[in-house]
Amino acid sequence: MQKKMNSKNSIPAGINNHERETKILNVICNTSILFMSIMTEAFTDVFTKLSKEMITAITTGIDTPADTIKEVHGETEKIQNEFPKQIREQLLAMKTDIIKQMREKKDKLASIITDGRFDEGISIVERYNFNLPKLSCDLDERSLLGYLTLLQDNNEQCTKMFQELLKWMKDLPQP
Repeated sequence: MQKKMNSKNSIPAGINNHERETKILNVICNTSILFMSIMTEAFTDVFTKLSKEMITAITTGIDTPADTIKEVHGETEKIQNEFPKQIREQLLAMKTDIIKQMREKKDKLASIITDGRFDEGISIVERYNFNLPKLSCDLDERSLLGYLTLLQDNNEQCTKMFQELLKWMKDLPQP
C-alpha cells in the first residue's frame, strides 16, 4: 500500500520536506554502500579462488614440495579470512565518503530531488521489515552488516527489495 501524497509537490503525506530529503539520501547512500560491498566481496572471493588455483598449478608444475604448497595455501586462506574485517572497514569508509559527497552536492541535488520519482525509494523500503532499521535511516555498522548478511544469505525478501531499489535508482533523474 502506497502512502498518500500531497498533491502540491509529491511529498508523501505526513512527512516534511527536510525529513523526505534525508530519507531519500539515506536510501541512496545505504543502497549504494551495500551494493558496492557485495560487489567487492564477490570480486574478492573470485580473486582468492583464482589465486589458489594459479598457485597450485604453478607450484605443482615446478615440483614444489607438498609442505611448501600447504604453507602457501595457508597464507592465502589467512588473507581470505582477513577480508571480512577489511570489508567492514571499507564499508564505513565508503559511507563516510558518500555522505561527504552528498553534503557537498546537496544544493545541486535539491533541485532534482523534488521529482516525485524519488519518493518511490522510501515506499520500497517501507514495504519490507527485516527487524533492522529501515534503509531510509542513517544506519550504523551493525545494521549495514545485518543487511549485508541477509544479502549474502540470499534472503528472498531482501534480494527482492534490492532488485526493486536498483531498478528505482537506475530510473532516477540525474543531476
